[in-house]
Amino acid sequence: MSFPHPIRVFAVLVLTVGVAPAAVGQSGGRGTANTRSAPPMGPPAGLSWVINVSGNAVTQDGSPLPEPATIERLCRGRLSREGRTDFKGYFTLTITFSQPRMGDPESGVETGSGPSLTLVDALQLRMPQSTTSAQRLMLGCELRASLAGFRSSSVLIPMDEVGFGVANVKVGTIVLERMGEAQGTTVSTTSLNAPKDAKKAYDKGHHAIENHKLPEAQQELEKAVQLHPRYAAAWLDLGWVYVQQNQLDKARHAFQEARSADGMFVPAYVGLASLAVRESRWTEAAELSARATQLDGVSFPAAFYYNSLANYRLGNLEQAERSARKAETLGAQRSFPQVSLLLGVMLANRRDYINAADQFRSYLKAAPTAPNADQVRQRLAEVEKLGAADSKADVVAPAK
Repeated sequence: MSFPHPIRVFAVLVLTVGVAPAAVGQSGGRGTANTRSAPPMGPPAGLSWVINVSGNAVTQDGSPLPEPATIERLCRGRLSREGRTDFKGYFTLTITFSQPRMGDPESGVETGSGPSLTLVDALQLRMPQSTTSAQRLMLGCELRASLAGFRSSSVLIPMDEVGFGVANVKVGTIVLERMGEAQGTTVSTTSLNAPKDAKKAYDKGHHAIENHKLPEAQQELEKAVQLHPRYAAAWLDLGWVYVQQNQLDKARHAFQEARSADGMFVPAYVGLASLAVRESRWTEAAELSARATQLDGVSFPAAFYYNSLANYRLGNLEQAERSARKAETLGAQRSFPQVSLLLGVMLANRRDYINAADQFRSYLKAAPTAPNADQVRQRLAEVEKLGAADSKADVVAPAK
């Protein structure tokens, strides 16, 4: 059966739509929850729910956290970053639900994006809320810690104390368990050896990021690397701050400095791969992301996504699908719904219409208001028709 018009043309359209800047990749947390649209019932105008959440994160063996962990909130399959611990593992988060407004865009922990970035690399998600109160908005929500090289337990947010106004909630302890051994490091020893003043500047930089004060974050992180030039983690997060401000040359320099400080520091390769993807340097993106996955095949699902996209662009379709499948296995599509889109495109290209349609549906479920959602819906209708025709042809075989 022939295509009415090639899906591969659609792939080019899908993979090249530009979008607005996303949040800081490795560093950013959010102090407020993302509110998407007006709930049918809610607080009167000008009122809001404010939930102060406190707790701590510890390693399973009782050793100190090697660096602050990101605290994530998982609600009905949606993941958002809410803040970070301090160096001792303690955290206090403020989650605010106010009268409806468009919230900040959601984005992946391992990428920054801008107008020149392909849609498949940095999609902005704007999903509607349809709940009626803070209790319902947060019912069943879990908090967990994200720190490369560790698996995290989850704790439920107790909602019985939450009503209008301000609520103070203690969630207890989140336990982090070390993952299996990997060649590369997710926490650089250069960070562990940083002097006190450099760590203080680094911590202030993260606090500024969480409050969306990027110039202040840049100043503090630049101070951290001046005090400790081999501070790999500070160079890394400074790179993401530069990315968010579209200072790409500075970002590349920062990521390269992180890699130079510690050649086994995997996040530095992920940062460089992200920039290569952003600038359509596909061979470089494929090499950098492959190096990241070789050093650590678990902690950075984004590296498999970058590798898949780069190899797709280079025409290495088998490797592209292998990497996309690995990204899918590691749950990358929670932060990168584009993984489903890319798999759908590849499956459609080889006329596996039924499975391609499933991937397109997954993408649209995660990103119903994406800039290319209407395009994807049109192509979904196409592949559904083609899949139905193929199924009918299989059932109604020609008489012999």
